[in-house]
Amino acid sequence: MGKLILCAGKAADKPFVFPLSGTKVYSIEELCCYIYNNIYEITSDMFDEVLVSWLRDEAGMTVIANKLETMISINSSLKDIVISIMCSCDYYTEAEIKSLLAIINDIENLPYHGRQKQKADMNLKYGRYVQARKEYDKILTSGNSLKLTPEEYGNILHNRSIACFYTGAYREALMGFRDAYSRNGNKESLRHYLLALLINNQAAEFDREVEALGLTDEYIEKLKKQVSDAYVLAGSTDEYAEVEKMRRYSTEEEALVFAAGRLREWKHRFREGNV
Repeated sequence: MGKLILCAGKAADKPFVFPLSGTKVYSIEELCCYIYNNIYEITSDMFDEVLVSWLRDEAGMTVIANKLETMISINSSLKDIVISIMCSCDYYTEAEIKSLLAIINDIENLPYHGRQKQKADMNLKYGRYVQARKEYDKILTSGNSLKLTPEEYGNILHNRSIACFYTGAYREALMGFRDAYSRNGNKESLRHYLLALLINNQAAEFDREVEALGLTDEYIEKLKKQVSDAYVLAGSTDEYAEVEKMRRYSTEEEALVFAAGRLREWKHRFREGNV
């Protein structure tokens, strides 16, 4: 997990893998550490039979496994489940657990759209762009969208547009960034919009926008350099090398075999919501 954790309990041979981040933990202490440091992305659906089985069979934590199994069956609150797990070992002090409890209370007191945005943002953070886009759409198409301030609405549009960009919906992303900026007035949304214009080869529209906004030459050149550097970086990636390799295959059969392998990988990523 990137840091030294003193474990008093059994170290598992097989890790528990958090489904959203892919982080692996091998002990009850590492499990508690992950929960404590990532509480804003912890949701009730992360605590399921997979975790129960891991606690019982791999971590040797039969008592907490049985307790968690019961809590899941009666739909206990996220707060109760988290506190039960945190109290199953002595890795955190009582004061630290109380502090964590206060954060969970704040999360649970968020309005519905706030919790939905948190869920969508976590999917975006970990590259699950298809799922993130779906979650943002749920917010924007529900009656709860009427409760959003212009800034909140714009921020959701901004993040949704990032998800659109990474799923290949470049035009939709461009329009989303423009709409986001018109609502939230955020300079980051504006920057993304202008970058999207350059990436979509809409030079004339880019020139009109920067002139209307009165942007400095220094700022404009910085944007253009950012796009140029991004293209250079993309050309050095393994993915680009694979595409070039496919172009050089001498026979159609070799190219089809290569493409079929890549297609299987993409299908798997799509099913997992990672594209």
